[in-house]
Amino acid sequence: MTVIALSYDEPDALAAFAGHAGITFPLLSDPNSEVIERFGILNTLIPEDDHPWYGIPFPGVYVTDGKGVIQAKFFENHIAMRPGVDLLIRAALGEDVSADLTTDLPAPVEEVTVDLEIDDSPIPPGVVRELAVHLRVPERQHLYGEPVPDGMVATVVEIDDQPSLLVLGTEAPATEPHTLATGETLQIYEGDVTLRVRFTHSGDPFVQRGMDETLPITGRVRYQSCDDARCGLPATKPFEISVPLARIVRTRFGNAKEGDMDSLPYLKAMRERRS
Repeated sequence: MTVIALSYDEPDALAAFAGHAGITFPLLSDPNSEVIERFGILNTLIPEDDHPWYGIPFPGVYVTDGKGVIQAKFFENHIAMRPGVDLLIRAALGEDVSADLTTDLPAPVEEVTVDLEIDDSPIPPGVVRELAVHLRVPERQHLYGEPVPDGMVATVVEIDDQPSLLVLGTEAPATEPHTLATGETLQIYEGDVTLRVRFTHSGDPFVQRGMDETLPITGRVRYQSCDDARCGLPATKPFEISVPLARIVRTRFGNAKEGDMDSLPYLKAMRERRS
């Protein structure tokens, strides 16, 4: 029996995996999903918009005879399921293995809902505000906190750089230890999670314009939701909001322009009070 595996991974990733796992059969790389699409097994449940996992196939196995004619195929409805060697040998020997063995498999993990909350009143320069990111996690699922192993995604909020926007940090709830069946312990968030991003702005370049403006805030929420038996694919939810900026009151010491505050009389009164 000849075994050949086809993957969306890059050749160097497959070579590294084969070396670590001691795999001796060929691992073929299809990074552009050309063969995957020709076989009609492209995983269409993954969004195409710049998702790093877009291009992977539905997991499955084809069993062929010596002439390359397909004798049996196995495609499960759960990403973590694979047919065992005994089942593949029976199919290769021509036995009937067409019984549906997947009808009682658990459904995939449910979708996490992401909501944003922010005080949308005008914000003066230097005043600290919070952007609250609420992640509504389905029952019996959890999200991961830092640190996580390679290949998994911690729950984070990323804010893009913007002129005058000052991001002061993110406040996150405490995580709890969770031990996997492999014995590895990870840090998780159980139940709904709220991350709070603190920010302010410097006033530039809006001070120079001398008029009311809005502060655009763009970024993304990254997370991966799992239960005790399976994990969903890493998810990225982009967002874009605008916060109105408060009109800046300028102070001048004499020769105040229209709309500015002349501070010179008040400065004189302060000096007299302290003299």
